[in-house]
Amino acid sequence: MNSRLVLAVSAAILCTTGCGDDGPPTLDYPVSISNTGAELEGHTPAGFAGSGTGLLAGDNLDADFPDGEGVQFFVSFELPAGLEAGPTVLRSEALDEVGDPFEDLGALRAHPMFFDEFAPELYDQRPDGEGIACERADATTIECDVTPMLTNAVVKNRTHVQFRLRFDTPGDGDGEPDLARFFLTDPTTNEPGIFNLIVEAPSPAPVDGS
Repeated sequence: MNSRLVLAVSAAILCTTGCGDDGPPTLDYPVSISNTGAELEGHTPAGFAGSGTGLLAGDNLDADFPDGEGVQFFVSFELPAGLEAGPTVLRSEALDEVGDPFEDLGALRAHPMFFDEFAPELYDQRPDGEGIACERADATTIECDVTPMLTNAVVKNRTHVQFRLRFDTPGDGDGEPDLARFFLTDPTTNEPGIFNLIVEAPSPAPVDGS
């Protein structure tokens, strides 16, 4: 076999794993990823097993809920192929408040989680790391810098990144509802688009000697 043919065959073999349609897609940054909605999301009480489909955190959910018992919620994002870790913000423009949860219950924190399915038993599952406080950008918008959590998911080749959101004090026992509800059409349901992950381009690798 002559040298030109050897080079051509070698190039064809290499291209099957990194060229054309066989390689990962090229993503345009920033990348916006919507929450999945449906069966991977919902809320649970903070202190006992139970579940619902809405995305809400706070206390005194309804008249039948134990006074002072809080709720927390879980959201999931499917990561696109080829995503690289960069500065990442968890953002929602769908906040609706009942009472004054941010004043009475402290910070709303996003905690990294890892689960195969949403279920009542998630209520006491330990987070996969430290929580990060979310900030209110305006009356209906919150943002959290979740760069470490996204980076960890990418490094571990996970298909999803998932969060639990809960106030520092799940419930204050004053008999009044304090809830942060996130919804587009119905507070008792979840759907894609309530939350988004915005992933910026990764920092360029340092050049040797620079």
